[in-house]
Amino acid sequence: MDAILCATIIIHSHIGFESIIIDYLPKKRVPKTRALFWWGLRAGTIVVAIGLYEFETNDVGVTEAIKRIWMA
Repeated sequence: MDAILCATIIIHSHIGFESIIIDYLPKKRVPKTRALFWWGLRAGTIVVAIGLYEFETNDVGVTEAIKRIWMA
């Protein structure tokens, strides 16, 4: 269950930020800036995926963390 939630969070965030880059950084006007942001998005997505994987496997996991925060 946690793996599906983490994958959904990663995909949703990536698609959302990708839409921001597409909408606000036109390819014709700022091609280098758009490429920079595009690679930054890819790097950020990979870093977040690795972080969530580590949190998932070496700690309590996302749903248990939310449950603990909710009950605190």
